[in-house]
Amino acid sequence: MHMIVAALMGLLAAGGLVTAVAAQIPAAHPLTPRTLTLGAVDDDIRKHMERLTPLARYLERELADEGIASVQIAVLPDSQSMVEAMRQGNVDLYFDSPLVATRIARMAGAIPILRRWKNGEATYSSVIVVPANSAIASLEDLRGRVVGFQEPDSTSGYMLPVAMLQQAGLPLRHLHRESERPQEDTVGYLFTGDDRNTVLWLVRGTIDAGATDTQGLRWLHDAQPGRFRVLARSMEVPRNIVVRTAAMDDALSAAIADTLRAMDESDEGLEVLDAFNRTTCFDDFPAGIEATFAPIHAVLDRLDPLDLI
Repeated sequence: MHMIVAALMGLLAAGGLVTAVAAQIPAAHPLTPRTLTLGAVDDDIRKHMERLTPLARYLERELADEGIASVQIAVLPDSQSMVEAMRQGNVDLYFDSPLVATRIARMAGAIPILRRWKNGEATYSSVIVVPANSAIASLEDLRGRVVGFQEPDSTSGYMLPVAMLQQAGLPLRHLHRESERPQEDTVGYLFTGDDRNTVLWLVRGTIDAGATDTQGLRWLHDAQPGRFRVLARSMEVPRNIVVRTAAMDDALSAAIADTLRAMDESDEGLEVLDAFNRTTCFDDFPAGIEATFAPIHAVLDRLDPLDLI
């Protein structure tokens, strides 16, 4: 019976990056010791260890014939840490929301390979919501107001709504205190930390508008029916994606993709998927990689020069 040994990975040598934790399974094939490392970006190490450990164990067993002797999990605190880890070969496979993962892939030279369905959703969008009784009727009306974003490493809670505001020609200013107010011609923004805080700050009047995703909008309507309305909605993007390093052997990449795609065909696979933050399945990008990611790259191309991400 496999036993999981959790160990701190320590500082990444080149960048001094911290907070990587490994869940390692003893090698089944000691003569072919190839380690596969799964990566995630979050400051809650325990949460992601719990979510990814069943998947790590599953992949180690299913990929044994491909020379995978152990699987590890690297939970890193921010995007730049993941970029360095993938560049240095410390992470092989990375899971995240599409704009965050695509930006990391661009910087690290990595490659998207699969779409990950989360909570039954293949795609989603970002919405900017305001109280139903607010005088704000358009994005232009946000000048001189404050918007709540989730966190910088969030596709729906930051990058997509920022792209909507930028495309509308609205200058943004990061506020660092709840008491701060922007100039009349700019849109101020605060980071709330999570969707529930965004709702709380909207109710309290700390912010005038808030960004969330389609699932958060459903939760908002269920919890506070009729209290909020949608001001703007972004383009649809994949709910989550899987990225692999360019250095990975193509045959191993194909085997990993085949294994992930087949997980929803067995009871065990479905159980492991559900443990991975309610994943439904993995599949290919229906429109193809180039067509799927062209609009995402266009958004990143607009935001990167503005130093907003």
